[in-house]
Amino acid sequence: MIDNHIFILDKFNKFSIRALLVAFEKWFPEINYKVLKVEEIDSNPLPGFYYFSFNSINAKFYIELAQKLKQKKNIKIACGGPHPSARSEEMTKYFDKVCNGEGEIVLKEIVEDFESGIDGKKIYKGTKKVDLNHFDAYPKKKNLFGAIEIMRGCTFSCKYCQTPQLYKGKLRYKSIDRILDDVSFGISHNKTDLRFIAPDSASYFYDNGINILMIEKLLDKLHNLLYNKGRIFYGSFPSEINPYFVNEEFVKLIKHYCHNRRVVIGLQSASRKLLKKMNRPENIEKVEEAINLFLKYKFTVDVDFIFGLPFETSETLKETIEWIEKWHNKVRIHSHYFMPLPGSKWEDLTPTEMPEYFERFVKSLEGKSRLFGQWNTQQNIAYCLKD
Repeated sequence: MIDNHIFILDKFNKFSIRALLVAFEKWFPEINYKVLKVEEIDSNPLPGFYYFSFNSINAKFYIELAQKLKQKKNIKIACGGPHPSARSEEMTKYFDKVCNGEGEIVLKEIVEDFESGIDGKKIYKGTKKVDLNHFDAYPKKKNLFGAIEIMRGCTFSCKYCQTPQLYKGKLRYKSIDRILDDVSFGISHNKTDLRFIAPDSASYFYDNGINILMIEKLLDKLHNLLYNKGRIFYGSFPSEINPYFVNEEFVKLIKHYCHNRRVVIGLQSASRKLLKKMNRPENIEKVEEAINLFLKYKFTVDVDFIFGLPFETSETLKETIEWIEKWHNKVRIHSHYFMPLPGSKWEDLTPTEMPEYFERFVKSLEGKSRLFGQWNTQQNIAYCLKD
């Protein structure tokens, strides 16, 4: 008889696995479960129901792991995450059950079918939108803390990104009261550094523009709850800030309430032509205005750029070089490389190879510590995704 429920944790899926553990405890409070780090799976794995969550970068690894585990008796495996959501049919070749979309509600049906021995159904679609207020941030049976998800979804529909396809529809928010509940539980376990998961920290309870009143209310209540014994990080990793919603009032709030003096802003390209093609606003001046506001209040600003974008030309590269040369002494460039991610609108496009002169330019900025990021590693992954 199979009676172990085992969730596999790695450094990339800690947020999604934590959300699944919370859901498992909600639906099955009487059932115990195990959490194993990937490196803890030995040559003689426990029989049980295994749960994987992975993105496209790690898909090959988890497929191979599943094939090894399935050679043993009494092992069933369910998977979910960005890649299984985008390639559900393909994943049924390797996994017993595949979650397509949000997993917190779908998990209940998957576990029940595992327990009942129902093998016929392979793909479980998360068609019902998850209400973040119905789920805690942290599981109670395991010591697994970290950033708190306060909103889900995105107001943009960038063509290189999986998020708009994975979390369709309106933005969803966790209420201030529920966030305070999560924070209080963390404080009771000496977790007093507060970080948040949000696609855009300036969009919390967005209301035809930035909702300063709700953001201030959230930060003020968090500040009072901590009694100056902890630190608040808002608009820094693992979140970023949409520059098109930034105003001076927002910057002052971060300065007053928060510990971070570094923020992350997305630009992606300095070419209006490319911004339009990827379905992002073309108003670069607004981005610069937001950067200057943060600089005025003594913040360090990291600006996201994606190299190797489809439709890149010598002209668009020239625009990016000129922008970076103008701003690199004021900001740091956070570099990425375009990856044709399954499920994104640009999944079938090929990266544009970086010309030698542009690569030299990028590496020279790295040498001056004005540019950082994983562009080189992502470049190798990007071409693997196309193979």
